[in-house]
Amino acid sequence: MPNSAITQIYLSPHPDDAVFSCGGMIHRQVETGSRVVVVTFCTGDPPSGPLSDFAQSLHERWSPQSATPATDTDIVATRRREDLTALDALGAQAVHLDVPDCIYRLNPASGWPLYASQASIFSSLHPSEMALVRRVATKLSTMLHGFGRHHLYVPLGVGQHVDHQLTRRAAEVAGGVYAYFEDYPYIANESDRWAGPASLGPHGRTLTPELIYLSEADLSARLQSMAQYESQLSSFWTDRQNLEDSVRQFTSRVGQQAPAERIWKVA
Repeated sequence: MPNSAITQIYLSPHPDDAVFSCGGMIHRQVETGSRVVVVTFCTGDPPSGPLSDFAQSLHERWSPQSATPATDTDIVATRRREDLTALDALGAQAVHLDVPDCIYRLNPASGWPLYASQASIFSSLHPSEMALVRRVATKLSTMLHGFGRHHLYVPLGVGQHVDHQLTRRAAEVAGGVYAYFEDYPYIANESDRWAGPASLGPHGRTLTPELIYLSEADLSARLQSMAQYESQLSSFWTDRQNLEDSVRQFTSRVGQQAPAERIWKVA
């Protein structure tokens, strides 16, 4: 059976994560005739009512400069639109789930925000989130069955962002993970300190690294698609040139001078 009959499915915790991490690989797969689908978990609208001070501070950073202030719902809608534009440019299909971002999720017992600080979103999943993991895993399993033959690419969770952990855990509960990808730009911040995927506890799986070497067209497509997430760029880079320089430097380091992205295939 030809490779084009296998749907390549990427799980993205937020709009931007799959493109930021492996946009070049997505471009290459599309160019060789594969159907590529990016399923983004945290695209649900924020709850009604006031947000935490932390969430409000992020919204201020993400808001476009305009005379009319954007509402909380507008900001999430903007992130979804950015994702659709970026994935359309790569030729990939977008699927958005209705899970709210961690900064919007509330403790079911108290009604208080589960993650109300920068430190809390780079920590352990709150115990109450295990029920959400199971619900998302059930939805994901049904969805994957509908795609037929597929390869499932899942974030490793480098950096320990709680939404990346949620995505990975739900995928592992659903089953059928083909490979893990390294979460960029978090992996770049680890530098040589990162002890490899075993440090993130992939439940006893044997993982084999594989480098995906990128042509200039692949790398340029990744950079152009990354730039579509305008609301998020200031979180990681000072400007477009800094974005391009950082990605080119990192991918060259991964490929030992030739630009590459790395995945970890499940044996």
